[in-house]
Amino acid sequence: ALANWVRQAMPNGREYMDCDASFSFYEILVSSYEDSTNVTPFFFILSPGADPVIEVEALGKKMIQLQANVNYHNVALGQGQDVVAMQKLEL
Repeated sequence: ALANWVRQAMPNGREYMDCDASFSFYEILVSSYEDSTNVTPFFFILSPGADPVIEVEALGKKMIQLQANVNYHNVALGQGQDVVAMQKLEL
């Protein structure tokens, strides 16, 4: 249902939903990053069990010299993690 809504409601929605299925998630992430700016961010709606952490970290290392626990903090979603995330934002 969400995929159909994106196809119909968003400008060029079909392009977003029906991209080349032969692309890996990393390739789609790189393409999305290249299309984004500081005022046009992107986000992904993930299905249960999806874990993009490896690909996001790899892109960050390549594009912005990402360093775990220096300029990047991985915080899981879940009960009580809001406190952890807020502490990381204060660093």
